[in-house]
Amino acid sequence: MSYPSGPAPQYGSSSGGSPVSALIWSILMTLCCNQICGIIAIVFSVVAMTKEHEPAEQERFVRYAWRTMGIGLAITVGLVILYFLFGSALALA
Repeated sequence: MSYPSGPAPQYGSSSGGSPVSALIWSILMTLCCNQICGIIAIVFSVVAMTKEHEPAEQERFVRYAWRTMGIGLAITVGLVILYFLFGSALALA
């Protein structure tokens, strides 16, 4: 009895997330953190969802969405840190 030898099926994408999960997180980011980067990430996620028959392109746009969310989160955290560092100094003056 012989079994077919071929590549194993791959499920999901190797970029660490699907376009739907990137879309959900980018919507949450738009509502809670950084609206500009969140909207850009939403656009990348929607474009990735339209590239269903082109896995390489879909993975690329999902990666762009996650990177944009990371940049937005870093900007938000940086602004919060600056606010607590210098905002309290302004209140004392």
